[in-house]
Amino acid sequence: MAEPDRISHEQAVELLPWLANDTLDADEVDAVKQHASSCVVCRHELAQLEALARSLEPSSGSLRTPLPDMRNINARIDEFIEQKGRTRKQLSKLRDWFDNSWRLAFITQSVIMVALVGGWLLTRPPEPSFSTLSTPQPLPNGHYLRVVFEPNLDASGLSELLQRNHLSIVQGPSERGVYTLRFDASLSPADREQITDGLTRNVDVLFAQPIASGAER
Repeated sequence: MAEPDRISHEQAVELLPWLANDTLDADEVDAVKQHASSCVVCRHELAQLEALARSLEPSSGSLRTPLPDMRNINARIDEFIEQKGRTRKQLSKLRDWFDNSWRLAFITQSVIMVALVGGWLLTRPPEPSFSTLSTPQPLPNGHYLRVVFEPNLDASGLSELLQRNHLSIVQGPSERGVYTLRFDASLSPADREQITDGLTRNVDVLFAQPIASGAER
């Protein structure tokens, strides 16, 4: 028996589907099998194609597969090989991309930058707390009133009212027109109560309520 002609790897890859579906000539069968015996890639490819062909074969109890079904099998095998080829091309392009030293350096630098920024965001100290004039602050020891005056009360009238009742402005007016007023420290509890009652009845005062020291302004 004559030794089969040797074929290249590319030729063997093209003939593998037809070997799997048993449509090659005898000489081609021997040539492909001889190549596959020494080529791990082709043996692996042939095993997958034969497994695919077996999975599409009818069971022993069914009728013989007609020719159109065999053509369908061949089409499936062709599609499988084409998909394999696309995967190889994509892997080859990806490998070529990473083989470029400049690209690899760029990727490495990008990864390091992302890691540094992420670490900085996780470890940076919290923002320092600060306060403004509008930030509520505890009132110092003393006696206070929260008062809302009539909007038509002018500055001179307000000054006279405060002076007459021994009160001074600690804060205000707020956005809602609320003043925080402090009683003179020389006043007795009875004096403070009398002043508060008088303010609640005053036509220039809409609201007056004592608050304790230590409360927020």
